[in-house]
Amino acid sequence: MPEIIVQHQCASLTDLVAAESFGEPIGPLPKQTDSCFYEEGNLFAGTWEAEPGILKLDLDLMEFCHLLKGHWKLTSEAGNVTEIKAGDSWIFPKGWKGTAEVIETVRKVYFIIA
Repeated sequence: MPEIIVQHQCASLTDLVAAESFGEPIGPLPKQTDSCFYEEGNLFAGTWEAEPGILKLDLDLMEFCHLLKGHWKLTSEAGNVTEIKAGDSWIFPKGWKGTAEVIETVRKVYFIIA
């Protein structure tokens, strides 16, 4: 029988490890860390953090996110700007393209359907 899987105190985790870039950097590659605690088939869940910088995104997945800290500015390929701040939740729809500018170090919890 399946059991509940928990990642406690995501906002204060200290065991995040270096992660591959979430997107293609525009300028210097921002440091990115991750602590994936669930992986089954094409489903992933965890906590991710990135330092200031800009990433170009072309997503072939769908992702639900909740921002625990920081400030992000997402600009779609069509030019729509979405500001994300601590406490906000959003979905990256499959096929979303644009830039993600980390203004202040971000930490998010995520659930990905790849």
